[in-house]
Amino acid sequence: MNNKQALLFLFVLLAQAKLSFAQPDKMITNRDNYFWQFGIAWTATDDDGKELNPMPTENLHGAIVPTRLYVDRYIYNGWSVEGVLGAQTYDSTKLVNDSVGVNGFLGYFDAALKYSFYKQLGRGALDPYLGAGAGFTIRNNDPRQSAPMLTPTVNLSAGCTFWLSKQMGLQAQGVYKFGLVDLLGASSYSQYSLGVVYRIEKTDGYKSDFHKSKYKIPRKPSRIKIEKSGDES
Repeated sequence: MNNKQALLFLFVLLAQAKLSFAQPDKMITNRDNYFWQFGIAWTATDDDGKELNPMPTENLHGAIVPTRLYVDRYIYNGWSVEGVLGAQTYDSTKLVNDSVGVNGFLGYFDAALKYSFYKQLGRGALDPYLGAGAGFTIRNNDPRQSAPMLTPTVNLSAGCTFWLSKQMGLQAQGVYKFGLVDLLGASSYSQYSLGVVYRIEKTDGYKSDFHKSKYKIPRKPSRIKIEKSGDES
């Protein structure tokens, strides 16, 4: 390799490096992510008051129709926020805080901060995540119900979305809700859900401040003055 070829090769390497580092980091980390996710889910609720038995199949309260609605907004680099609205009717033949024959329902509103491991797994079919947040639970005022009617909760969740296509997926999740009225008491319960999720993908990319015509310098036509020397005759 002569000197001209070496200089040309070095020039090509420098040009490629400049193009690689010229893009903002946010453009790279946000690539192939979404704007919104929407979903509905079937739920099963464990509210039997036995904390050492986290998933008693014989005492799970469920329904044949979806009872959980949720929306998820992507923030940045795997983080998103989720809002949940749902309700669950009680089966009077199953335990509710060590009591049988409790009728009515519980309703809840939850908000959570979630972190997805989707990028670490190569943006494939599996999308596991962890979440933490807070919410409110309201129960019917049945005299056999030992939990308070209105309870604030702190929630920990774990789940996984199985993407069937770029937009549609199946989502499975488990969440434990610590009641703040009586920690690990009658107001605490756990829920398990299986649902369908739809995501709206990010398509416009990210534009940094360097791509925007943010700073403009107004330009006015300048006048050139010519001074006249001497007296005119």
